[in-house]
Amino acid sequence: MRLAVFFLFTVNSFALPLAALGGPEECQEAIEGYNAAVNEIDYRLKKYVGCLSESQGQDDCYSEFRRLKSAQSDFESAVSDYQSECE
Repeated sequence: MRLAVFFLFTVNSFALPLAALGGPEECQEAIEGYNAAVNEIDYRLKKYVGCLSESQGQDDCYSEFRRLKSAQSDFESAVSDYQSECE
């Protein structure tokens, strides 16, 4: 449980949304995609941690983990898009 709380704190502390500083439309879209991916990870991580906390050995939380893993994949794509469009 402590590890789950640590992960929640870590995501909330370091995955702050990017601010649009102006620039090409593609960069703006990449920033919006990045921010949406961060929000999705935050949501999915909370759902996963909630499942872990409530499981009491009755639920392996696979579906929540699968959704979190998918959100991570989307985040990786968003980071790549940001790097290619904004840097």
